[in-house]
This record gives sequence, C-alpha cells and structure tokens, in this order.
Amino acid sequence: MAVRRSLVIGGTGPSGYCIVERLIARGDDVAIFHTGRHELDFSAPVEHIHGDPGDGADLKRLLAGRSFDAVVSTSGRVRHVASVLAGRTRKFISISGLPYYRRSRIAPGEVGVPLPIRESDAKVTDPAERYGYLVARSEETVMAAHERGDFDATILRYTFVYGRYSYIPFEWFLVRRVLDGRRAIALESDGLMVPQRGYSENLAEAVMLSIDRPAASGKAYNVGDERSLSLLALTDLVARTLEHEWEMVSVPLRMSPCQNPFAMRQNTLFDLSAIRYDLGYRDVVPVEEATRQYVLWLRDHPVAPGSPEELTLGPGAFDYAAEDRVIAKCRVLMAGGNG
Repeated sequence: MAVRRSLVIGGTGPSGYCIVERLIARGDDVAIFHTGRHELDFSAPVEHIHGDPGDGADLKRLLAGRSFDAVVSTSGRVRHVASVLAGRTRKFISISGLPYYRRSRIAPGEVGVPLPIRESDAKVTDPAERYGYLVARSEETVMAAHERGDFDATILRYTFVYGRYSYIPFEWFLVRRVLDGRRAIALESDGLMVPQRGYSENLAEAVMLSIDRPAASGKAYNVGDERSLSLLALTDLVARTLEHEWEMVSVPLRMSPCQNPFAMRQNTLFDLSAIRYDLGYRDVVPVEEATRQYVLWLRDHPVAPGSPEELTLGPGAFDYAAEDRVIAKCRVLMAGGNG
C-alpha cells in the first residue's frame, strides 16, 4: 500500500499537534505549513514548510506542484487554502467554529437561542458581525469547492479548545490562582454556567474520523467534548487536582471582577448528535481526565505572568485587589448587611 501524504495547515496548536501525531501513528508522510514562530518536536520526522498560511501567494508558491491525500486546515485564511489546493487533495478538512452561529454571543437585552446549538441553526449574515460573517463565508467557499468536485470536504466547528499548546490558555485563569495561593475565588452566578469545551485529543479524533469515514462527505459537524463541566465543577476539579482548597464565593455576573473566561455571556453548548450518529464519534479522553491532564501540564509549564499569552485572558484577569473587593462586598450582602 502506498504511503499516504497528509498536510496540516498550522500543526503547532493544541489540536494541530494531536492531529499530526495521529497521522504519524497511522503511517502517513506528514507535512505542516506554519509560520515557524512556534516549533514543536513530534514523535517522527515531519516536514516543516514555513510561510504565512493567511497569504494566498505564500501558499501558492510554497505548495506549487504538490498534492496530498488529505489536507487539514486548522489556521490561516481557509478561502486561500481551499483555492490553492483545489484539485490537489482527495480529502479537505476545514476547521471552523462557534462564531459561525448567529446570536451565539448574547448582547445586552437579548435572551439567547435554544440550546444545544444544532448544525442547522442560523449562521451570521450581517457583515457588521465581522468575524462571524467571515467564518460563515469561509464555510460557503469550502462547500462550493466540494460541490464543484475540487475535493471531498468536511467542516468541523470547534468550540473552546483546551490542551497543551493552547493559544488562549483559559484554564490558566484558575491554575495561576492556585499557584499564587489564593484562598478565595469569585464565581459568577453560583458557577452554574456550562461552557462547552473541546480537548485537543478529542478534537483530533473527530478529524481522523472525518478523513476516513465516507459519511462525512460534504457535511459540517459540531465537535467538542461529549460532556461538559459547569464553572463550579471545573473550579473545584482544578483545586482538587492541585491539592488546593479555596472558598468559592458567588458574585453576580454584572459584578464580575476579572472577567472569568468561563463565565461567558455567550451560548456555547453544542448538539453533538450528528457526528456521533454519522461517524461514531466518542471522546477518547473523558472531560474530567482531560481537564486533569491539562491542569497538570499547565502546572509544569506555567504561563509567564504578563506575557502576551497570558494577556489573551484579558488585562485584568489577575487583578486580585479588584477580586477581593467584590468578594468582600458579596460576603456582606450574603450576610444581610448593607455593604
């Protein structure tokens, strides 16, 4: 049997790394196209093509004359990737995401949409919602290429990604507080919010199924962990994993002192029934174990305070003085005082 040639656009982020390792494990000859700003070691030799995945000219020049059995586009401008690789790959997996859906983010005065979010729910059509509009347009580009027969396409809509090498280390919001010895944490709305997350290993499983299963042809799927943790359960699990104890103090969402990234003014809960039914998807790592693995990795590979990576959580994410003021006020109010 001939060796399969696979290309991952990106390949150094959380799911990209896992996708590359899964392709290696099945014996593929793997290349990754990325900027070179972040270099990783893989379990076997991987070709690194350095360029800008968002630049159509770079893609055209550096991939000239090459073809692949499978292409997974995890970063860059997918419309450029799809155009350059039209007719040069059998299978094309495009990573999309939550911003595709209209009203996934709840504006003041809105009540949101019915949950869980289904693939058939309304997409963003208003150009004023620029990012979501571009995501939806990119999906249209990929599916138009599929209909023309340029390649066999599948779109996977990620939710919030976690795992080593995450671009936005959401869980660091909690892990750093433990490492800093914080004894109390403000939890918005009793910690009852349920953010949908997707562990890198689980997302890679969805990608591999989409490459190999004919039922994925021409489909778009929601993908993330099958089960989700509430903000309260997640906060407790982080503390237990790191053998820490803290008081979890409920605060109103409007008083959120540090903009906890898991206390979202957004609908994120995905309906995963389509990918489970069509492709047989199941989590390869259950959500509690996945969370423990990532928390321990963050403990051993801490994010540098004040670094650009940490600032992705927001400039006030670790304003402990502000958090302490809100916690003190809420304690007084819960005790029946007047604050």
